[in-house]
Amino acid sequence: MQHGMKKRRGGAFWVVTTVALTIVGLVLALSTYEVGRTRSEASHPFGKTTVKDRVELNVWVGKIDTTTQTATLEVMAHPLGALADKYGFFKSDATIFTSALKADPIKIKAGQPISAAEVKVVVEGTITDYPFDSYDSVLAFDVFSGETELPVSASISSGDTFFEVTESPVDGVVNGIDVDLYAERSLPSMVFAMFIMLLMLGLAVAAATACHYVLAGKRGLMFPAVSMMGALLFALVPLRNAVPGTPPIGSLIDFTSFFIAEGIISVALVGTVVIGYRVESAKERAESAEKQDGQPPKPPQPQPVSHTQFQPQSQYQPVPRYQQQYPGQQPPPLGQHRPLLPQ
Repeated sequence: MQHGMKKRRGGAFWVVTTVALTIVGLVLALSTYEVGRTRSEASHPFGKTTVKDRVELNVWVGKIDTTTQTATLEVMAHPLGALADKYGFFKSDATIFTSALKADPIKIKAGQPISAAEVKVVVEGTITDYPFDSYDSVLAFDVFSGETELPVSASISSGDTFFEVTESPVDGVVNGIDVDLYAERSLPSMVFAMFIMLLMLGLAVAAATACHYVLAGKRGLMFPAVSMMGALLFALVPLRNAVPGTPPIGSLIDFTSFFIAEGIISVALVGTVVIGYRVESAKERAESAEKQDGQPPKPPQPQPVSHTQFQPQSQYQPVPRYQQQYPGQQPPPLGQHRPLLPQ
């Protein structure tokens, strides 16, 4: 009965532990999601925010392309105070100069509806540092109405879920606005990339363990183990490409996990097949030798027989002379008188 009580207590302990770990993991996951969501929705104002008559720029960072080293921005301009007419449009023509790749400025006509303009700016960073890569850029905006430079304020927000974007203003700008943009991998992207890296290393350890189990025990060719290693070898490629951001081959993630895992699994697979084949061949030779040593003795081979042993006896045996004279009588034993036979 005590054994049954201990068993029930042990089962209850594992149930409680599993539930507690599940709750903790869920809380951490939701906290990570909330942090990423809050940062993506955050908007930071810069520039002449205290000036009443100014141009308000809403800058939305849509996507940071690490392959082309560019960031796509959506820029929307709103006149405030004396710069706007009664409909909220610009009273006079305006031109927005930006630090975009293309030198063409954004031109706005007086009294016409304002639409968002898409611009691309250069970002500087090392993509092969993935997942610890970061990028810098400078956003510069100057608004002119004719020859007059207008005061500018800006609110910058980011919609790229793969990055956390932070901004800091550049000092010394009079009417325009210059902002240093800094982007690094978001927390969810970092957690997922680290999980993939640890998973690849764990799969490599699993393959090495299976190889040691097969070779240390001299179990020969175990096709389940070989199949598992082959599946892991080819499964790592799509697993590596599943990380967010599609880093190029030769990134930090490759040298710290992918290349190592591929090398370990490849060596384990080839070693298991080659050494396992040798073990199987040795076993077959040993079994063949045992069969030959334990074979029962062969039956005696028939000896050649001389022709004299098989000479047929004649059907007509010669009749002794005594029996010819006295048919039906046996001759007397030696030493006794015999009747004389006629000559």
